[in-house]
Amino acid sequence: MSLTAQQTRHFRDCGYLRLPAVVRDPLLSALRTLVRDETARSAPTAVAPGEQPKLYRLYERDPRLLRELLVSPGLVGPLRSLLGPNVVYLLNRHNQAAVNRPGTAAPRLHRDVLQWSRGLVTAVVYLEESTVANGCTHLVPGSQYLPFVGVPQPDGGGTWMDEHAEFTDLLDQALPIPMPTGGVLLFDALSFHTVSANTSDSSRMSLVLGFRSADELDRNPDRSRQILVSGGHLYRGNDRGNDHGGDRSSGPRPRAATALSAPREQALAGADDPGVTR
Repeated sequence: MSLTAQQTRHFRDCGYLRLPAVVRDPLLSALRTLVRDETARSAPTAVAPGEQPKLYRLYERDPRLLRELLVSPGLVGPLRSLLGPNVVYLLNRHNQAAVNRPGTAAPRLHRDVLQWSRGLVTAVVYLEESTVANGCTHLVPGSQYLPFVGVPQPDGGGTWMDEHAEFTDLLDQALPIPMPTGGVLLFDALSFHTVSANTSDSSRMSLVLGFRSADELDRNPDRSRQILVSGGHLYRGNDRGNDHGGDRSSGPRPRAATALSAPREQALAGADDPGVTR
């Protein structure tokens, strides 16, 4: 499944794209069971009373099940349209499940990364229907183009919108994005967004995943913190010919990538799966 030119343009301009009905049973039910079981077994981290509890190190809890999700055509196809053929899943950003319980505290708009040169696509997979009442995601369209300012919150990766005067006049411009069960919301991690308060009498479960293009200037990719889900690692640095009098054509050839025609599961087969502390 690839995105159309119009869908890709919408993502670039507005900073997000809704993809309904990406994940279906039996995978959907298995993911819900995983989150429920892991939540019961190891109490998820909650920053403070009333805030959304999060279950980190999601991939490490069931690599086989998460691989099935990560290489599913309905997810990896749109990611290839946005990021190109070589895509990695990050173990050290997001990689979590979240349960938005009734009475969750008031939302705060934020970014997931600091600046554009280390881009990230956030994918929220909704294991249950997400509505305005139970706290769907809100996002400020086009906010990925706002200035890059400030220092991240302690132990966080992005920027709080309400901590910077430059953004004050846009704090009330976030729009709700309801999503059906099994839907995926893709957004530019620089877009200001937030989960909203859950005013209903039921909880809402989702997965939060992070993807980026494989870095063509990274000669030695850190496979302990990223999982290749499409294509391969291609080194394209221009330092390869420095030992040959500047004749780069005689330098070492780049490492071959995994064939794009190979099954996507095969691209994951050799990936390292060690635990990573977020």
